Amino acid sequence: MPNASSDSAMRRELYLLALYRTLEAALLALAVFGPLQGTFGGVARDPALATAVASTYLLAAALLLGFSGRPSIPLPAQVLFGVSIDIAVSALATHALPFAGPGIALMLLFNVGAAALLLPLHLGLATAALASAALVAQYLLVAMEGSAIRERPLAEVLMFSVSYLAMATLTNLLGRDMRETRSLADRRGAEAANLAEINELIIRRMRVGVLMVDGSGRIRMANEAARILLGEADPESPDVPPRTLPMISPALAMRVAEWRRSGKSDDTP
Repeated sequence: MPNASSDSAMRRELYLLALYRTLEAALLALAVFGPLQGTFGGVARDPALATAVASTYLLAAALLLGFSGRPSIPLPAQVLFGVSIDIAVSALATHALPFAGPGIALMLLFNVGAAALLLPLHLGLATAALASAALVAQYLLVAMEGSAIRERPLAEVLMFSVSYLAMATLTNLLGRDMRETRSLADRRGAEAANLAEINELIIRRMRVGVLMVDGSGRIRMANEAARILLGEADPESPDVPPRTLPMISPALAMRVAEWRRSGKSDDTP
């Protein structure tokens, strides 16, 4: 179960994924409607389908970007819903724009890897398998139709399919290691803070007077015994130490200055 810090980091990563999805949708829209239509998209197999997919994906990407990272929606649900849209759009856009197929499949590789980074391993592999199945299904559909437009080779489709599974596995393992490292660092930080509080409490309860003074002579901490020896307020009062050591004990300040200068301490009362 991820802690609050890990969950916050994962939601930031989900926002970056949604931002990347918006960029993908914008590029697809440019390929269909903009000046890149002739160079990026080539000859459209189905212009009407390309127009519908590009418009719908741009709207969906904008909505997912607006809703990304909201705590009210479970993170796995957001990731699965978003990557499912990516896979569906990839298959439809590849069918409508066959010459843009390699680029679309390559961009989907990042979506699958990013989704696997945020999901458990079995769900990450499921998304990769779904992307591979969509890619192969689109290739088989075109092969059965016998379209006159040149289609990419089967070897390319199989290589992308294997790449999806490999990317999902690697990024999931990487994400798990990162989250475990972050969780360990958070635990170590909390333990260090607890130890620091315990040490400070011990120092405050010591019968020996202890002052912690910084390089400018400003007192950072004074325990109860030191306050009593210096004639300060009731030790049980809120801890508001004096501002500087020379203000409360010029003689002690002179000894500290001499110790800093010569490195020799004067232990006489």
